[in-house]
Amino acid sequence: MRQDIITKAQNIITQRRISAENSYKTAVAPLYADKEYVSLEKEQTRLLIENAKKEALGEKPDTNREKELIETLKQIKTKHNLQNVKIEYSCHLCHDEGYVNGQMCKCLKKEISKLLMQDSGFDKLENFKECTKTSGQEEVYKKMQEWCNKSSAKNLIYIAGPTGVGKTVILRCMANEFIENGRVVKITTAFNMNQDFKEFSKTRNEELLNKYLSPEILFVDDLGTEPKYDGVTIECLYLLINERKMKNLSTIITSNLDLADLRDRYDERISSRIMDRNSSINIYLNGEDKRIKK
Repeated sequence: MRQDIITKAQNIITQRRISAENSYKTAVAPLYADKEYVSLEKEQTRLLIENAKKEALGEKPDTNREKELIETLKQIKTKHNLQNVKIEYSCHLCHDEGYVNGQMCKCLKKEISKLLMQDSGFDKLENFKECTKTSGQEEVYKKMQEWCNKSSAKNLIYIAGPTGVGKTVILRCMANEFIENGRVVKITTAFNMNQDFKEFSKTRNEELLNKYLSPEILFVDDLGTEPKYDGVTIECLYLLINERKMKNLSTIITSNLDLADLRDRYDERISSRIMDRNSSINIYLNGEDKRIKK
């Protein structure tokens, strides 16, 4: 994962936290203009520290005064009609920190996916609920939504079919489902990915490959429409598919090529991994071109 993408996403989350905390400070400003409240709050802080020290030494803390202070401060908040005011963080899991117990929070992963999508060539995603109604592929949509929401040993999905039957719409629905579940998603076209393969073959800049090897979920649209570069396209595509399978990272591919055409265009190594029943799901859609129908 590119560090600049992570940093940019983290900055977005941090700005949310700062904004939430500033809004809270503005809302409670009347409390800190109340000298009695400020004085009692300072006393409460000192008392909490003293009681903690007493407990550590096995002494009896002054809990009665502690309760009195809590009640009085509550009454002052009520007087200012601020008894229910709290910091409204965007994410209740991490309080807009971006991490929970040292692990990336869903909100940070979502921002990373949005940033990765900006250079994908896709301008929007879709929603399973809305698209299923008009897809004509209800059973496929249902199975793909279920797959997005459960662990599976089958980590490669190959969706084939002629132009306009809804392959890219399913891809967009699946990407949206993963993002909503807090997964890191990258979406690309086979053409754009192949251009990076070509550049990698010239420069050996590993970041050009890593941006496809590292995401939790990779979507590749329209495999087979990209030009074939000798010594590049097939070799890099095989590396990509094989490495992601070995790391158990999910890859979703759409293509106009059926399995026979796939074998003819690429080589046996690639087609065998895509067609492997133990680790792949192959779907073929047929029907009218929905773009023409519309």
